[in-house]
Amino acid sequence: MTKRKKRVSGTQQKDSGMYMMPSNGKWDIDVGAVKRHIDAYLVEAAETGKYSISGLCIALNISRSLLGLWREGYCCESDAGDAAVMPNEALGRCAEMAMLHIQRYWEEAEKPSSMNVKQLEATGALAESAPICALPPFDLGRIKKYAR
Repeated sequence: MTKRKKRVSGTQQKDSGMYMMPSNGKWDIDVGAVKRHIDAYLVEAAETGKYSISGLCIALNISRSLLGLWREGYCCESDAGDAAVMPNEALGRCAEMAMLHIQRYWEEAEKPSSMNVKQLEATGALAESAPICALPPFDLGRIKKYAR
């Protein structure tokens, strides 16, 4: 029995989308166009001094959930759920580099704030260094009666 040939996410799609380009009668994701939109956003953010995930999503004209899929290397939800589809490393690397630029801004902000730390935690930047016991839910033990 032969193994089913795996395809890379974003290649040989049946339908077109904003970042899709024609290829041999099918559609492939144009990672170069994604990168150009990301680079344009990063230039604008550097000029204004305001970086955000929401701003990145608006510049790319995508939702946060789709950005999360892109970071994993999948161009759509159907590809992420299909075992025969491999992640698109170029797309994942492109989205991850954009996130690193935003995270670097929060890390290097002149006035460190708890909001920056919360943003870094939300994007997973601090998850690797956080000890397992620090992850929620917390066991309050004896002081549980004071929690509201």
